[in-house]
Amino acid sequence: MRLPETVKPQHYELLIHPNLTSLTFTGVVQILVEVEQDTRAIILHSKNLQISKAQLLESRHHRDLQISEFEANEQIALFADGFTFEKGNHLVHLEFYANLSDSFHGFYKGKYTTNSGEDRILASTQFEATHARAAFPCFDEPAFKANFTIRVRRESRHISISNMPKLRTVELADGLLEDQFDTTVKMSTYLVAFIICDFHSISKKSQHGVEISVYTVPEKISQAEYALNTAVTLLDFYEDYFDIPYPLPKHDLAAIPDFQSGAMENWGLSTYRESGLLFDPEKSSSSDKLGITKVIAHELAHQWFGNLVTMQWWNDLWLNEGFAKFMEYVSVNITHPELQVDDYFLEKCFTAMSVDSLISSHPISTPVENPAEISEMFDDVSYRKGACILNMLRDFLTPEAFKYGIIDYLKRHSYQNTVNAHLWESLTNICTSDGLDSGRLKLDGFCSKIRAESPASKWFMEDSVDVRAIMDTWTLQEGFPLVTVEVKGQEVILKQERYLKGEKSSKTSSTSSFLWQVPLTYITSHSSAVQRFLLKSEKDVLYLSEKVEWIKFNVDLRGYYIVHYESGGWDALIGQLQQNHTVFSSNDRASLIHDIFQLVSLEKVPLDKALNLSLYLSKESEIMPVTQGFNELVPLYKLMEKRNMEELENQMKGHLVKLFKTLIDRQRWSDDGSVSERMLRNYLLLFACVRRYPSCVSTAAERFQKWKESDGKLRLPADVSLVVYTEGARTDEGWDFLLEKYKRSASPSEKWMIKAALAYTPLTHKLQWLLERSMEGEIMKTQDLPSLVVTVSKNPKGFKLAWEFMKTNWGTLVKKFDLGSSAISRMAVGVTDQYSTREMLDEVQTFFSSLAQDQGSGLRSIQQALEKIQQNILWMDSNVPLLKAWLDMQSVQD
Repeated sequence: MRLPETVKPQHYELLIHPNLTSLTFTGVVQILVEVEQDTRAIILHSKNLQISKAQLLESRHHRDLQISEFEANEQIALFADGFTFEKGNHLVHLEFYANLSDSFHGFYKGKYTTNSGEDRILASTQFEATHARAAFPCFDEPAFKANFTIRVRRESRHISISNMPKLRTVELADGLLEDQFDTTVKMSTYLVAFIICDFHSISKKSQHGVEISVYTVPEKISQAEYALNTAVTLLDFYEDYFDIPYPLPKHDLAAIPDFQSGAMENWGLSTYRESGLLFDPEKSSSSDKLGITKVIAHELAHQWFGNLVTMQWWNDLWLNEGFAKFMEYVSVNITHPELQVDDYFLEKCFTAMSVDSLISSHPISTPVENPAEISEMFDDVSYRKGACILNMLRDFLTPEAFKYGIIDYLKRHSYQNTVNAHLWESLTNICTSDGLDSGRLKLDGFCSKIRAESPASKWFMEDSVDVRAIMDTWTLQEGFPLVTVEVKGQEVILKQERYLKGEKSSKTSSTSSFLWQVPLTYITSHSSAVQRFLLKSEKDVLYLSEKVEWIKFNVDLRGYYIVHYESGGWDALIGQLQQNHTVFSSNDRASLIHDIFQLVSLEKVPLDKALNLSLYLSKESEIMPVTQGFNELVPLYKLMEKRNMEELENQMKGHLVKLFKTLIDRQRWSDDGSVSERMLRNYLLLFACVRRYPSCVSTAAERFQKWKESDGKLRLPADVSLVVYTEGARTDEGWDFLLEKYKRSASPSEKWMIKAALAYTPLTHKLQWLLERSMEGEIMKTQDLPSLVVTVSKNPKGFKLAWEFMKTNWGTLVKKFDLGSSAISRMAVGVTDQYSTREMLDEVQTFFSSLAQDQGSGLRSIQQALEKIQQNILWMDSNVPLLKAWLDMQSVQD
C-alpha cells in the first residue's frame, strides 16, 4: 500500500480549473521529483481522476509516459517501454479531469441558499487523511513534503483562496480569471487547500504582523468578528509560547456551509463548520462561545504541531491531534480565563477511558495501512487520551520543563517528520540542550533552579527520569491502569492492573500483564499539599508521615488512571463528602463519582455504595460533579427505556429529579452568571423539563407561547433557548413553527438549537421526517446527519426508528461519509450503546456481520458497539435487583 521511498517530490506546480455549472474540474500538475536510485517506474497516488496526458519534460524533448492504474491501492505507475528514470531530478507533467465530489472530502461541491432563496454553489477541499489524491495526482503520504505553487482559474463572480497570499490575478482570453498564489513552505499534501466561492471577508493584523481574515457567505459576515479577534489573540499567544514565528504571511479562517468534520488545519487556510466559527452575540450561547474558541485554538495549534512538524506516518497521528486537543486548554486558559476552560478537561479523559476500557481499544500509536484504518485513527484515543497523557506528563515534569521540551522538539524538527521517540528525547534532555534554543539563558536559569529547589521536580534529582520509558507504557499499549490502594496505619499498599470493563477478573485477558509507569499524586485528610509517587511495578508501598482518616489519589484528575480504595477507603471518602464536600476540589469530586461507578462494572464495589456516594450531590452546585453525576445516573434509566421496565424506570427518574431539586429550583431563566453557571443552567433546566418537572414545564411552555406569538421576534435568553424550543417541539403545531424558523435562521447556533429541539420531540412521525430530510440534504444539511441519528436514537420514542434508518441506509451513509470516518463510527456506537437485551445483541450482530469488508464489517467501531451491548447485559443482570432495593429504601427514608 505504501509508496516506494526512492522517488521524492520536491515541488508541485498545480493549476486547478473548476466549473461550478457542470460541477467538474480540470487540472494540470508538474511535479519536480528527485529519483534516489534508478527505477523503471514512478509510482504515486491518484483516485477517481481521468488522466488525459502524462509526459516527462526533459531539457531536450518531451517524452510521453504510459499509465498503469492500481485502483485498489489508489495508485498509478508512470513508465515508458525500455526507459529508466535515472538518479537525479525529473519533471513530470500530468493533465487530468474529474467530477467535483459529492461527499465531504477531496475537492467537493458545496451549496448554500441566500436569504432571497437563491442557491449558490462553491467548491472546497478536505484532504486529510488520504484525499489530496482525489484532487490531483500526488505523493499523498505525510512524509513526502514539498513546496506547492498553486494557480486557480475562475469566473469573475467568484473569488479563490488558498494556503498562501495571492500574488496576482491574470485575465485570460475567454473572460476567465487566473489567481496565482505565492509558493508554500515545505509541507505535506493533506494540508493543501483551495476554495472557489463568493464569500466576503473581514481582516486584521496580529501583533506579529500576520494578516488574519475570516471568510464566510456574505449574509453571515456580521457573525465573523468574534472569530477574527480570537484568532488574532491565539496566533500571537502561540508565537510567543512556542518561541517560533508563524512562518506564513497570512492566515485565513473560512466557514464552509457543507463541512463534515469539525474543522481542518490546512496551513494558512483553516476551514470550519459554520457553527464552529460564527458567533451571533444575540443568539449564540455561552457553550457556543467556548466551543468556537476551543476549535480555533485547536486548528491554530496545528500550524506548529502537525504542519511545521508532522508525524512520519498516520500511526502517530496522536502527535498532531493529542497535542492540538491539549493545547486548546493551555492556550484558552491563558488567553480567555473567563471561559474557565480547565473545568472541562477531565470530561475528555472520562470519554477516552470509556473507549479505552474495551478489549477493542488500541494503543495510541498503532500500525495502520489502508485509508479506512487511517480514518479510524481519528478517534477518542488519538485526540482525547493523547491530550490526557500529555497533561499528565506536563504535571509530572512541571509546566515549565514541559514547555521547554516542546520548544526544543519543534525547533529541532521544523519542516520535518517525526515519530514518538523524537518527542520523548526532547522532553528528557531539557537540561542538556545543545544550544539550539534561542531562549537558552532562560533555560540555564531554569535548569539550575530545578536541581536546587523545586519539590515537584524531584524526578530530576534522581537523574533517572527516562521520559521515553514512562511514556512508552502509555502510548505503545492500549488501556489504562486501575490502581488499588489499601491504607494500613502509615503504610499505603499499592497495586496496578489493566482496567477492562466487563471482565470480573482481568487476569483472563492477554493484556493483563500490562504494566504502566504511573505518576501518582495524592492528598490526605491531614494535608492538602499534593504529594507525588511514581509507581513503576505491579505492587509497591508508600509511607505516610502520620496516620490519616482518608487519602485521595489522582488529584484534580491530572493522571490517566482509575483508583479503587480497599478496606474502608471508600467509606471514609463518602463520609467526608457527606460531611463537607468542599474539602475536595470540584474535579476531585467529579473523579470520585466517575471512579466508583466504573468499579461497579468490575464488581469491585457494590452498586448501592456508589449510589450512596452520589447522595451528596443534593448539596452540589459546581458544573463538573453535577454533570458527572448525571453521566453516571441517567444511563441507568436510559437502559430501562429500551426494555419494558416502566415502574423501575420512573422510580429512578423520580429519584434524580428529587436529588437535584434544590439546584434546579435555584436556576434563573436568564443569561447572567459565569460561563460554567450558564452552561449548567441550560443542562439542569433541560433535564427538569424533559422529566416534566412542573415548575420548569410551565415556565418553558409560557415562554414558548410568547415567543411564538411574537413570530419569533421576542429575544429569548440564549442559555435557555434550547429548553424553551424543546418544550415547544412537543406538539405538532409548535414543531412546525420551529421548523419554519429553522429554515429562515441565519445563525448557525440558533439552527443547531432548533434542530436539537426538533429531534427531542415525542412525535415519531416528525422524527422519521427529520431523518429522511437530512438524508436528502435540502432542508436539513446532510453534514449534521450523523449527530441527528444519534440524538434520535437517545429519544425513548425514536430509538427503533434510528436503528431501522441506519440499517436501511448503511450503504449510502458509508459512501457519503467514508468508511472508517468518525461519522460512521459515531453512528455505529451511538445508535446501539443503550441496548441491553440478548435479542438486540443478536440483531445488531446479525446486521453487522452481514456486511461485506468494504461496507465496514471489520471496523473497530462495530466491535466497540457489540462490546458495549454485552456490558450493558451483564450490568443489568447483576444490578437491577440491587437498584430496586436501594430505590425502595430511599422512598421509605423520605
